[in-house]
Order: sequence, then structure tokens, then C-alpha cells
Amino acid sequence: MDDRPPRRGRGNAFYAESARAALGIGTEVHTLADVPLPLVHTALGIAVCAVVAALRPQVLGVRSSVIACGSLAIAMALTLTAYDRLVYGRDVRHAAAATALPVAAIAAFVVVLGGTGDLVVRVPAAIIAALTIGGIPHLGGLRAAGREGTAARLLRDGAGVVVLAPLLLAAFDGPLPVGAAAGLCGAGVLLVSADALLTEALQGRVAAAGALVIAAIMSGLVFVLPAAHRDTVRAALVLVIWYGLRGIVAELLSRGRRRSLLLEYGSFVVGAAAVIAVRVLRS
Repeated sequence: MDDRPPRRGRGNAFYAESARAALGIGTEVHTLADVPLPLVHTALGIAVCAVVAALRPQVLGVRSSVIACGSLAIAMALTLTAYDRLVYGRDVRHAAAATALPVAAIAAFVVVLGGTGDLVVRVPAAIIAALTIGGIPHLGGLRAAGREGTAARLLRDGAGVVVLAPLLLAAFDGPLPVGAAAGLCGAGVLLVSADALLTEALQGRVAAAGALVIAAIMSGLVFVLPAAHRDTVRAALVLVIWYGLRGIVAELLSRGRRRSLLLEYGSFVVGAAAVIAVRVLRS
């Protein structure tokens, strides 16, 4: 009887495993199939947007609508996190911070609902909010699985800009009192900036600290800039300032600082601030 162990095969799988071992790469390789399509997340996003539309400020009043929709946003974030913990594997679960941008998306949708009754504006806003709620946790899962490529990063950054735009528009081109405008601006910038800085591969606490700095600066602009002559142009310029600040903070907090990028992002801040200053002086 031959007691020798069975001879190991020498097929393609063996040679591929040997090559990975020689390069120091683990044998567990994640694929896109490891991160399921965000069907449940998107369905939840559609349901949340439907409830938010029913609780719009025109129906409940501004204060009651903000409280109800804010509570709904928190419940949604907890639901997304709990669902991923129960269903997905440990290595493809999104971090809890991945719910920051979906929460901001709900706030932006509420702002749009409160600002206009035009369905041409409301319907795209609802679609954007639902896709953000469904898609961002999925991108977080791709990041956890090591599958977040350039396209996913750009998509995430683009979603942040689209979500933040109506919040800044309401803060810098709306009838809100200065205190309420500053609060809306600060909360929106904090959520979107935290997500954006996490995209730059910063650690959670570092990203949160950087987001707090950006939110404080942006909220300060609400008090610094005169309330008179608010318009869409100013809101757009403030969005450019946020983009520049986000890039500067990301570079300053990263390990490998690149002076060229600091100058590039700084030019956005300086250029937009200069245009705002000229417009204020002329008015």
C-alpha cells in the first residue's frame, strides 16, 4: 500500500497560486461579485425619498419637517449599517462613515422640496438622493474589498458636489436667517467633506478633524459675507472655495504632500474669493 501523500497538481491554478505567494499576495482575491449590487440599498433610498416628499416643509412646516426628516435620515443610516453587518462578509462591509453622504443627500432633497414646487426640479433631486443612498454604501463596499478604482472615486466625488450644491445654494442664496444658514452650511459641509476626505485614504479621525475645520471655515463665511445681494453666483463661488479647501486639507493631512496640488487647490480658493470680494465691493 502506498502511504505517500497525493502528489500536488501542476495545473494553471497551482502556478497562479505559486506566483501570488512569490509576490506576497494573499490567496483570497476579491472580485466585483463579492460586493452585491445595491438593490436593497436603492430600494430603501426610493422609500425614504417617498416619505421625505410626504413630509415636505409645505405640509408639516419647516421645523417639523426638519425634525421628522432628520430622524428619518438617522434611522436610514443605522438601517444601512445594520443590514450590511448582517448580510455582507466582513471584508466587504462599508464603514459606518459611508452613510454620511446619504444623510447629506436627504438634507439636500428636503432643501429642494422646501425651495420649489416644480416637478422638473423635484424629480431629478429625488433620483439623485435615491441613487446616492443606494450607491455610496456600495462604493464603500468596493473600497473595503480593495476594488475602488479611479472611476469609483470620481463618481463619489461627483456625488458629493451634486449633494452639496443645493445646501450651499439655500445657505448663500435663500431667505434663511444667518444662524440657520450657517447651521445648514456647516452640517452639509461636515458630512460631505468627511466622505470626500475618506476617499483620499485618510484615517477616520483625521478625516473627521479635517472636515470640522472645513465646516467651520464655510460656516464663518455665512457670517462674514453680507446677507444682502445673495445670489446663485455667490453660492457657486462658495462651492468652488469648498472644493479648494477640501483639496488643501486633504493634501496637508496626507503623508505625501505635493506642493503642486497645494498650489492648484489654493488657486481655486484665491480665485473664487477674489471674485466674491470684487462683487461685494461693487454692490
